[in-house]
Amino acid sequence: MSLASSETLLMFGAMLTYAAASLLYVSGTTKFFRISGNAFLVLGVTLLTMQAQNQLRTEGNWGGSAAPLLAAMIGAGAIAADRWLGVRLAAAMLAPLGMLVLLVRFFAAPVPQIAPTMWLTGFHISMALAGQVMAIAACVLSILYLWQHNALKRRKIHELQPGIPALDRLNQWLKIALISGFVMLTCSLVTGALFMTALPLGTTAATLIALRAKILWAVAVWSWYLAILVARNILRSPARVIARMSVVGFALMAIAWFGLIFFATKVPQIAG
Repeated sequence: MSLASSETLLMFGAMLTYAAASLLYVSGTTKFFRISGNAFLVLGVTLLTMQAQNQLRTEGNWGGSAAPLLAAMIGAGAIAADRWLGVRLAAAMLAPLGMLVLLVRFFAAPVPQIAPTMWLTGFHISMALAGQVMAIAACVLSILYLWQHNALKRRKIHELQPGIPALDRLNQWLKIALISGFVMLTCSLVTGALFMTALPLGTTAATLIALRAKILWAVAVWSWYLAILVARNILRSPARVIARMSVVGFALMAIAWFGLIFFATKVPQIAG
């Protein structure tokens, strides 16, 4: 394996640890999740430090990108915020930011090729689709929750639908849908980084624009999951607020999705 490929694997490994830390910080509320999140961040910062040392030793520079150094500093800041300052919210926001910085390095800049296997391709596509399905499920559950909650608030028992579960169960299912979707979409984004390294050298500008538009959409959905989970598990927002955020956020993403479809039809003219 070449030195360049080894450094790319170190950066990819660091991105995996940042993704794991992000999931742990926003998915659970116990001490175990916080300690585990810190442990993954420590590992990620260590990997990025090793990469930086290799790069400086062999080339004397950062290889044209300061993204790994920036991600390492963000990871260190997240550890300090949670470990010494006790500000879990800061750690929950910084860990995903570090992951996004590394994703941008893969998506926007040329890196050594790592060809994905057939199994990895199927996994990437499955996680992307499943993450979007969970977003739809979260929206539907939120609508049902708000419907039932509104009927109870106005004391209009006759408006309650007998086939719809109770509010506490809807709230629990919404939590499962949000966490599952966030995990699945995180897996899709991380594996998608490998596909960007395997693009052929003759890839057209139109294809690159279309791919980056798709990536932007995926990052937007991922950020939507992140914001709602932070509001739910860290800020302790009421269930009705989470449900409203789910409905409004999904509506905005649906509009953006149709906008991307329209944009895709214009890509050849723009790229040309």
